[in-house]
Amino acid sequence: MQHKLGLAGLLCLSLSACGDAPQEPLNSRANGLALPTGPHETITVSGKMTFWMYEGDAGCYGSLLTGGQEVELWIDADACGDTEYAENAPASVDITWREDNQWGPGNTYTITRVN
Repeated sequence: MQHKLGLAGLLCLSLSACGDAPQEPLNSRANGLALPTGPHETITVSGKMTFWMYEGDAGCYGSLLTGGQEVELWIDADACGDTEYAENAPASVDITWREDNQWGPGNTYTITRVN
């Protein structure tokens, strides 16, 4: 019994040690579009804004269809301002990837500038 607990404890330690490592987005390259993998990279993406929603203090969220790929977006409330997009409206934004803006499955890219 002690041996099993020792292995379980070792597994927990291994997992917790890996949990503090910086995460990088999965599938950062799809359909020829090289998406940012960290806050040191910023790219401009253009396409159709298939979804856009203002969430008050939580900021604005959107989905941009570019090159056949759906890119999930977020921008803070102050920077979002009066920015509005109708469904499938053309859009061009500068984006980056930040670990602290990841809330669920997939990747959410941070808008640094609306063009």
